[in-house]
Order: sequence, then structure tokens, then C-alpha cells
Amino acid sequence: MVYLDTLLSQHYSAESLAAAVRTAIGKPLRRAAPLTQLALVGALACLPENRRHLPSALLWQSTGGPRAETQALLREVFIGSGEPMPYDFLATQPAIAAAQIKPYFPGLQSASYFPLAKKGIAEWFQTLTLAINWLEEERYAQILCAHLDTNTGTATGHWLVLTKLPLEKARFKLQLNCIGSSPQLPDTPDFPQLLSEAPINSLALQSPAGFRLALEFTRL
Repeated sequence: MVYLDTLLSQHYSAESLAAAVRTAIGKPLRRAAPLTQLALVGALACLPENRRHLPSALLWQSTGGPRAETQALLREVFIGSGEPMPYDFLATQPAIAAAQIKPYFPGLQSASYFPLAKKGIAEWFQTLTLAINWLEEERYAQILCAHLDTNTGTATGHWLVLTKLPLEKARFKLQLNCIGSSPQLPDTPDFPQLLSEAPINSLALQSPAGFRLALEFTRL
């Protein structure tokens, strides 16, 4: 059995995101793209300090990804001097977030990024199913799953933390089943927020691939 320990949704303006980073680590995270900053403050908010050393994985998805940073780099190449700074290029690489988070999250052993093709559509089913498989194989003690997006002046992060062993504050237990009678929630970026606000004890997230599989969430 796998357990959902933490649900977290965060909404920031550009100014409040920078302030949240300073609060989390005591200083600015220099030369870090907004997505990296959002990943850092979310991961640290999800995990108390005594759990940051445990073997962990980060699986995160994004609809927009580093779009603004990529557009800025292309403008510099084709319209500007044509010689962008190395940090401008690094800001276009989502995977760099793991390296910048690692000093503050020593237990982080792997991170995977999943770009999404359509607005309003997410792949929580895929991400959570992969996390469940890895936990059952005992690869990690905990897996953080997130949907992160930055738009003009705003940043939004939705997080779920899965563990193999139930903690005192575990919220749900998860299992993969054929589609049953439990009410279903849509596989959208804000799924963690919808789950946390749901007034009922049993819910399901259906596979977007339509294979008649669902993840069942049973409240503890």
C-alpha cells in the first residue's frame, strides 16, 4: 500500500516568490529561473527538515515550462548581440532545477520533468502510477510529485508527497484498480487542490489513456 502524506498548493506573484525563497533558505537563490525557485520552495514546504535526507525522487510536470526564458534566449540570439550569457541558456533547461535544489534537499536522488502539450490537462495519473511503482520496488522512501507553472507575474505549484509507510499525518491511501463507483476527479493541474477540498472519503483519478484504470484515494 502507498500513502499520500502531503497535499500542497501554492500561488505566488513574482515578488512574493522571491520572498518565499529567502524565507525558505535565508537568502536569494541567485541565477535561478522562476520554475526552479518554485520547485525549491514547494519541495521544502512539503518536507520537514528531518525528512529531507531520506532517499527521494522528484517527478514534476509543467504546461508552460521555461517558455519565457526560451523566448528571451531566442530574442537575444536572433535580434540582440547573438551571444547570450551561459546562465540565460541554463534557465531554459528544466532539469537544472534538480541540481540547484540538491544542496537544500540532500536526499534527492533523481528528478524527472514531464512537459505537457495542452493547457488545463495534466498527467497526474501517469506521474502517480510511476511513483507508486518505484515505492513498491523500494527505490525511494518518498516521492514528490508536482505540477509547476510560471506565467507573466504569477507562479503556481501543486504538490503531492507519496510514501510507502504511513506517517502520522497521512491523508489518503492509494491503490490502482479498475474503474469503480467512486466519484472521479479530472486529471487537471489543480488536482491536489481539488482532492484536498473534496468533502467525501473515497475518490478516483481515471487514466487519461482510457484503459479503464483508476487510482483510488481513500481518506484515512
